[in-house]
Amino acid sequence: MTCSWTEVGSCLGAAMSMLLVAGCASAPLARPSVPPAIEAPDTVTPALRLYARGTQNYTCTVKPDGPGTEWKLTAPEANLYASPDVSAPLVGTHGAGPSWLASDGSHFVGNGAMAKKASPDPTAIPWLLVPKKEGDATGVLGGMDYVQRVDTVGGQPPATGCDVGATVKISYSATYVFYRPR
Repeated sequence: MTCSWTEVGSCLGAAMSMLLVAGCASAPLARPSVPPAIEAPDTVTPALRLYARGTQNYTCTVKPDGPGTEWKLTAPEANLYASPDVSAPLVGTHGAGPSWLASDGSHFVGNGAMAKKASPDPTAIPWLLVPKKEGDATGVLGGMDYVQRVDTVGGQPPATGCDVGATVKISYSATYVFYRPR
């Protein structure tokens, strides 16, 4: 990270956030308790836990298998934090792909959901297991092979009909657990 003298404050803040995440990433993490359908393989171990707050964005489309319309997910749009605390440092973002980008520039792009399981909360988006499509070898997200989405709150599209082309952003939060090889 290169900073000019006028950017020293923000660069120090970003560096401290990444140190906090790196420190948390080095402590052993317990596997979350999840349904067998989204259990990560035994060949990987949990290495990083990030907490997302943002929106699940939907667009109204014509149903592909019959008459009517439906809300279709277009992309998540969320900030990632080092802890669930509202004052926790921002350490990255989550967006389309699905993709995760850490403040240090490292990234993880998922290869679609390998497995999905309904959330214990029927008003929340499903829990997922997502394998890596591409990602960095170094950095906070470097070397990760899988990510699980668990502990979801909100994010479901409206249950009512819609007008084709309409968009909506629905608030959600989730925990993302990243796994690397043992």
